[in-house]
Order: sequence, then C-alpha cells, then structure tokens
Amino acid sequence: MILEVSNLSKNFGGLQVLRDVSFRLETGEILGLIGPNGAGKTTLFNIITGIYSPSAGMVRFKGEGILGLRPDQICQKGVARTFQLVRVFPTMTSLENVLVGAIYGGNCRRGKALDEALDCLGLFNLLDVKDVVSANLTYPDRKLVEIARAVASHPDLVLLDEPLSGLNPAETEKIMAVIRMIRDVRGISIMWIEHKTDAIFHLCDRVVVLDYGEKIAEGRPKEVADDRRVVEAYIGEPLA
Repeated sequence: MILEVSNLSKNFGGLQVLRDVSFRLETGEILGLIGPNGAGKTTLFNIITGIYSPSAGMVRFKGEGILGLRPDQICQKGVARTFQLVRVFPTMTSLENVLVGAIYGGNCRRGKALDEALDCLGLFNLLDVKDVVSANLTYPDRKLVEIARAVASHPDLVLLDEPLSGLNPAETEKIMAVIRMIRDVRGISIMWIEHKTDAIFHLCDRVVVLDYGEKIAEGRPKEVADDRRVVEAYIGEPLA
C-alpha cells in the first residue's frame, strides 16, 4: 500500500465538502476518482498534496503521516500532481518546465536534472518541442509537458486532475497511453480524477466514487459501473 486516506473530512465554514472519506491505493495501482462536479475530488487532491488542511482524518504516504507538511515537502517525499487547469510556466520552454520538476521535486543536480528532463520529454514524444516556449504549444502538448514535469520529480505517486478534459478522441487516446506508460514503464502509482468515465473504467484497476463529499462506491470498474448508487448520482439515470 502506498497511500491511505482515513476518515477524511473538510469544512469551509458551514459547508462540508468532504465527509468521512476512507480508501487505500496499492503500490503500482491506477485508481480512478469520479463523481459529479462539486463532489470534493479536487479538494481531496489538495489535502493530499498539502494545499489544504483537513478538518478531520489522516493521510499516510508509504506509512508516514503527511498532514501538516508543505506542498514542496510532500513532493520531495514522492507525491507529484497535475492540475485541472493546466499549469505550465508559459514563458519557459518545454525543457525548462520539465527541468523544474527534476531540480526542485527530484533534487537532481544540474547535469543529472538535464538528463532526466530529456528522458521524460523523450518518453512522451516531446523532444521536437523541447525548445518551444510553453505558451506556443498546443493544448494537448501543454498537458503532456505538465505530466512530464511531474514524472521528472521522481515520484512514487502521481495525482492526475482531469488530464483528458478538452481533448478530442485521438488526443484522449494519446494521453491514456501516457498514463498507462507512466505506471508500466516507470512503476509509478497513479490516482486519477476524470469525468470521462469510459476512460476510467477501461484503464483503472479500481475506482472510487464521491457524491456530495461522501464515498458512495469503491471497487473494480465493472462493479462500480453496475452500482445503482453510481448510476443515480453520477450518470443521472435511475435504474428501473
């Protein structure tokens, strides 16, 4: 087991965004996290990565409690992430963006960091745009650069926040292949928020479903897809 979330709750004033959420992520697993807008998915990511503090509960990474650590400290322990709205440094090249992950997340020295950044760019077929300023990249390539930057930090766990949003079918297939490669080639565990449930059910080992801040289902993709509560809450079509 690489990640354990226990009885996690989060309130913003009188609004309870997460309520008593618990699950585990096994080493080498791709775990999908789905649910309607406002279900608390990104808030959960923000707690795991140290952006928010929970109102209650515990998060353990490789058996160690990480609540109270800064985001950079959590990254250096081996947790990297991407964001729902792509966050690359727009005035920096693709290579410079990925170098940031290698140097500040992976603690690589300059020469090693360059090798690692180029290796990640090559892994994601981005070497042709390594010297292109990120603001001039296509939207799918900006997404790939952000994922490559996360992988360059030498994580044991990557949190992906809607990497398929805004992509056409061909671009979606390309990113899905990258997600599979991150796990299969680099051995990195993945937790993945996504609204494209067909992709989640196709690629993930297990799926957790949130609704109004509560976990309503967890299991293998087919089990979750057939769960009446998931159909009613997420898909919005009650079964007869």
